[in-house]
Amino acid sequence: MKEPKVMLSEKEKGFFNTIFDLFRSLKLTIFLLIILAVISIIGTLIKQNASSTEYIQRYGIDLYNVLDFFNLFDMYHSWWFSAVLILLVINLIACSIHRFPAVLKQVFRGFDRGRLEDSMLRAFPYVEKIPISNSGEAKREEEISSYLKKRFKNPDRIETDSAITLYSEKGRFSRLGVPLTHLSIIIILIGGLSGSLYGFRGFVNILEGETVDQIYLRIRDKEIAKPIDFAIRCDDFQITYYDLPHTERYVKEYASLLTILENEKEVLKKTVKVNHPLHFKGLAFYQSNYGSIYDFTLGIQWKDKKEKVLLKVFEGETVPIPNTNTLIRLLRYASQIHNFGEGIQVALLRPNQEPEVYWVLKGGSKLGQQRNDEFMISLERVNSREYTGLQVTKDPGVWIVWVGSGLMVLGLIISFFFSHQRVWVRIPKQSIGEVVLAGSTNKNRLGFEKTFNQLAEGVRKTIKFQ
Repeated sequence: MKEPKVMLSEKEKGFFNTIFDLFRSLKLTIFLLIILAVISIIGTLIKQNASSTEYIQRYGIDLYNVLDFFNLFDMYHSWWFSAVLILLVINLIACSIHRFPAVLKQVFRGFDRGRLEDSMLRAFPYVEKIPISNSGEAKREEEISSYLKKRFKNPDRIETDSAITLYSEKGRFSRLGVPLTHLSIIIILIGGLSGSLYGFRGFVNILEGETVDQIYLRIRDKEIAKPIDFAIRCDDFQITYYDLPHTERYVKEYASLLTILENEKEVLKKTVKVNHPLHFKGLAFYQSNYGSIYDFTLGIQWKDKKEKVLLKVFEGETVPIPNTNTLIRLLRYASQIHNFGEGIQVALLRPNQEPEVYWVLKGGSKLGQQRNDEFMISLERVNSREYTGLQVTKDPGVWIVWVGSGLMVLGLIISFFFSHQRVWVRIPKQSIGEVVLAGSTNKNRLGFEKTFNQLAEGVRKTIKFQ
């Protein structure tokens, strides 16, 4: 038993046609492009992905709350920006679906290949009539056909009782330029959406000789750790300076030798330089910056004891002093303090007391007050380790965008540098009459006018008037 066919009612057809007409509307395209332009201007005026403190200082707390509510501080990853791009994609697809069948018919099936009637001549922008008064119909046809073949393509032949019409064309594929450009825009938008939804940009700092298996994402005021399914090791970091006769050195280049590890096995090794990233499993590691991390060895000497306790402290770290209720925080390091040499600024933290802050110079001397403490603090060693700063990006849509960009270039070349040119030549079978030439083009009319005039002149010479 055959299943009954599901038929749409006139009301349903009208609804779907209305929706389709809305999405293929040129007005919608212009409106969405204006919206994107306005969004781009706003994104330029408002700094993206800065800290909340910076936004509050610039706009105030009330305006900050309003802008944050509409996600204007990270607008290119907001749901409404993605919605605008999706609407534009749907709009372009609807426009292409509406117009593409006619373009395909013109490209692959051809049209207007019938005989050339007098009633059709008014529709052609280029028409030329060449009188003849000699016999030799077959020879005329052969010579004109040969001439058309040289300038265009092998012509089609349509014969009637009174005349023979030769039809030839070139550049039929040029009508694909506009649909190809539309397709490239759709592909680029899809690539941008893929990168926005599934991509990210992070960073990682790696000390020489160390291995990490996670990166960090900056999301507003937070740095969020993101594990990766492999490890990366910095084997070496080198800085090259310009050879200039000045005391101050200028960096020429800095590079990192990185090794990718999977299951503790080396799978890839590459030197990463600026604009020469390392790519692995969809992640790109760019050389971004560099710096040094200091660790310090402090000596704690009690007044009533001869032994000295050594503490290893990093900059910004707070550690307890053994056998006391005092904490020491290393605030910062300076390579030169008032020409006294290198030193560190420390703060002693005791319960229910104000912090004591002073400088400790390498070698044991100090700047500041520390008179009644039961111990003395000295800076024994300063160790410096260089680290490489890497920017880590993932953009699954980048190759989609590249493909779309290539198609766009191809579509624009086809659209602007090629045209669909068609010519008809009607040759009478009688000895006396006129050869009628007609032509049309879909673009570049000035260029085709020159081609058509050359064709007419060539046919005129081919006929060989008597």
